[in-house]
Amino acid sequence: MLKFKTIVQGLLAIGLLSSCGEEQPVQYTDEDTESETSGTTQQKRRTFAYEVELTNGDTGLTLAADATAFSISLTDCVSTHTATVTETKAYLELYEFDRNCLAKLTTFTLNGSIYTPKAGALFDTWQGGDIATFEVVSANPVNELTVTVVNTIASPVVAAGTIRYQFSEITKGATETLGEAVVRESASLSVNGQASPNFSIKQVQLVNISATGNGEFRIQLECNNTITGTGANIKCDDVLLSSIYMTLAVDTYVGEPTEAELQGIFTTALGGKQIDMATEAFVAGGGTPALAKGGFITANKDDADVMVLPNTKPIVSYPNMIFVLKAGPSYTYFYIDVTLITQSNGT
Repeated sequence: MLKFKTIVQGLLAIGLLSSCGEEQPVQYTDEDTESETSGTTQQKRRTFAYEVELTNGDTGLTLAADATAFSISLTDCVSTHTATVTETKAYLELYEFDRNCLAKLTTFTLNGSIYTPKAGALFDTWQGGDIATFEVVSANPVNELTVTVVNTIASPVVAAGTIRYQFSEITKGATETLGEAVVRESASLSVNGQASPNFSIKQVQLVNISATGNGEFRIQLECNNTITGTGANIKCDDVLLSSIYMTLAVDTYVGEPTEAELQGIFTTALGGKQIDMATEAFVAGGGTPALAKGGFITANKDDADVMVLPNTKPIVSYPNMIFVLKAGPSYTYFYIDVTLITQSNGT
């Protein structure tokens, strides 16, 4: 039996080498068959199931409820085997030893929005590390996600594989300008648009000016949907508030910040600051002024976690800021602009 198997594999190799460098479709046996003349048995080709995962890679987010639908197509296998799977059957069946198979994510649904590949920003190889942009067609404002291939099908196919795509989201809130009176007294703001983490700014207060002239800000954010959970398990949609990091930076960007630039902001900020769940997180109706749907408020003046630009950044010289929330690989950012403070009547 061993000798026969070796001969078969040798013939297969010769067949591939005689094809001018192109791999030919491999012939598979669907059933065990026995040769009447030789008495030998040709074994059925084994198949393996590769699980399919669509995730944002952060333990603070539960995506099973969010990624409500997806479609992945199996193409390019040397065997010519093809298939399409959806969320109803989240695994692909593959032939052992098959090669060059690609598992192509073609669409998925998140928070009720359908994302498809964006023209001009498609996957090149569908191999690990390959990145593409998916979008909600005709969305206004633009709704895009960066999707990365984390794990894919081995070539040749081996057992115990996983196909994993990871997405990250960058969402922009509306720009808000704090005028002179606002800087002196604080103001109630409204930031429109979908966010991930899904918050709107309820209020921004200038609570202090530090010894270096930097403005210290207290920012109150309300979840766009009613907060769920209690204590350490408070969530805005599927994002645990305890998993959110935040920071304030100078707005020096030409156009909208890229994912790499947002990552750089948090690198400079040494990872950013977290919400104090005991004193800064609120369920529906909590906070002052009250957050009808719940949310959180950043620390007060002179607190180590107050929102303030790093180093010496006098408020008069650096009036344009960007406030960023980070949960896993996803970001929500808001522009906060302060008009220059002017003196009048000699005061």
